[in-house]
Amino acid sequence: MKIETIKRFILDLVYGTAGLIAMNGVMQFVVTPFLNNRLGAANCDIFLFFMALVGFMASAFGSGANYARMTISTRRESENGDYNYFLLFVAILSAIVTTAGMTLLNIHSILTFILVYVVMMATILRYYSDVEYRLNTNYKQFFIYYMLIACGYLVGVAVFPLTKSWQIIILLGESFALLFVVIKGKIYRGKLWKRSKNFKENIKTMFSLSFAYCLSDFVSYTDRILIPLFAHEGASTTFYVATLVGKIVALLTTPLNGVIIGHLSKYKGNITKKMFATITSGLLVVAFFVIGASMIASHILVPLLYPDLYSEAKKLFLVANASQVFFFLSNTMMVIVLRFTHEKYQLYLGIIYAILFFLIVVPGIMWYGLWGIAYGLLIINSLKFLIITAMGFYGIRKKEKE
Repeated sequence: MKIETIKRFILDLVYGTAGLIAMNGVMQFVVTPFLNNRLGAANCDIFLFFMALVGFMASAFGSGANYARMTISTRRESENGDYNYFLLFVAILSAIVTTAGMTLLNIHSILTFILVYVVMMATILRYYSDVEYRLNTNYKQFFIYYMLIACGYLVGVAVFPLTKSWQIIILLGESFALLFVVIKGKIYRGKLWKRSKNFKENIKTMFSLSFAYCLSDFVSYTDRILIPLFAHEGASTTFYVATLVGKIVALLTTPLNGVIIGHLSKYKGNITKKMFATITSGLLVVAFFVIGASMIASHILVPLLYPDLYSEAKKLFLVANASQVFFFLSNTMMVIVLRFTHEKYQLYLGIIYAILFFLIVVPGIMWYGLWGIAYGLLIINSLKFLIITAMGFYGIRKKEKE
């Protein structure tokens, strides 16, 4: 039975990882280099800025609803309406965020607002909607879901000469996936606005998790949001290129964590200190291996994709990629810790993380530019991993005393 469980876990992980690699591979190796070439580094900064806002909102609120549904499914009943009412609130919030972003960049085009807002909402829904396959641990369809996004991006690139719009590229990818869920899935069927008897509790869980993600995920998008405000034109694209491989690794936490939480929700046993120590040690070994691999991959891929930015970006490879890898480790460790602790731990962590960010990263970028943000992110992501590990051991000890 254990062998079959391990095989299923590995197969699910392969499907989940392959799907996300396909989507992010097209984004990182086709879409962004294509737009950098067509738009130039300065305008590519604007693309990265808005995609950071989109990614932040989707990761915070789309993932918040997603993981809340996964968590709630192990504790109590819910209805589709519980989540749809929450997403309706997020739609209003997204309009405010889109307006704020355009104001910061001094852009006043109504068409740009509409396109960015629609992209933001489509991406939020896409982040939430893969819960359809996580709940059922159906990672074959999870793979198809993300392959459709990759195909949509490629179609968007193909029609770019006609549309001249980066928003259409993203929107086509998200739309392909959402249409697949609407046709094949269940989360957008039945009584869409029916609320469960646990509506208030479920909404509270969604807000709690989303707020925690807001605090922690802002940091993963901060380079593309803050650098255009404090550094020269093109600096955001340079730093993005320096963290290219590390960001891909960090993004792989989505399928990995989805598979982990899906299987942990079915695991009824306890996690011991010895098991947790083994997991922690294993993750650290993986971290140093991945950092080394990221360095090698960066020196191969960046000259091919961004030859004009390689000489400046390569100086940041080690520090920038290491910070992304520790971000990846922290997210994976948090999913494991949430299995035997309360979700309030994630909220506490988010508050601590936000404080560290404003104490270390913001002054760093203001005083030392790209080096300041690179070292600042490495410090706070390493501290985040240590804090989560400490929370894990504390939670296990507390469970053992109960």
